[in-house]
Amino acid sequence: MRAKSLSVLAIVSLATVSTGCGGSVFSAASGDKDSGAQDEATFDAPPSDSGGSDGGGDTDGGGGGDAAPSSPDCPGVVPAAGSDCGHESGLQCEYGDAWWSVSCDTVMQCESGTWANDQPSFEPCTPEPGPNTSQCAATFADVPPGACSPTGLTCEYPQGQCACQVLLGGPVQIDAGGASWQCVPEMGCPFPRPRLGVACSTEGQSCTYEECSYGESCQGGIWQAEEEGCAGAQGQ
Repeated sequence: MRAKSLSVLAIVSLATVSTGCGGSVFSAASGDKDSGAQDEATFDAPPSDSGGSDGGGDTDGGGGGDAAPSSPDCPGVVPAAGSDCGHESGLQCEYGDAWWSVSCDTVMQCESGTWANDQPSFEPCTPEPGPNTSQCAATFADVPPGACSPTGLTCEYPQGQCACQVLLGGPVQIDAGGASWQCVPEMGCPFPRPRLGVACSTEGQSCTYEECSYGESCQGGIWQAEEEGCAGAQGQ
């Protein structure tokens, strides 16, 4: 049975890169370039379903619109809510081409034999990211560890997304309460994120795509949503 898995993501500082309950964030400052991906001086948002790789041949299938090509389990078009799903309960299928936010796409989940609309992320739909501003580091490898400003700045790179955030660890603010760079997904995870329901090959792999909010994991050979939680983050 495929179902959402809940995990508590332990927030770590970018400079130390450690593994928590939900995985680890990767370090831009380490110079690692995510399986040889090329840095660029500026980065326009990735095209929809560009098929990032996790090193194991996983892809999100390409295409766009309402179709879900290359999905081994999902219908090719959006199923009607209430119609027979004929799959195990918990199966999630995503339709659309909003690589930057699952909340901007249509997600259907098979529950008790019928399809129902689902919203796996806590975050609302946001506009597609544009080119990086001059405040962003020129390349992913140039994103510095530790303190950053202004809070809320988000920078996109071929290897992932880095955001200047103040992270809260329960009653205590992490990193003395100052903003620091936090980057997702973890090293080796596909970026842009794969759509829910498309094939994956690394069973059990877990990838964060929205800090403290949303991730995906490889369950039974397909990507499925993995809700993530933490004490809180400011400046997202």
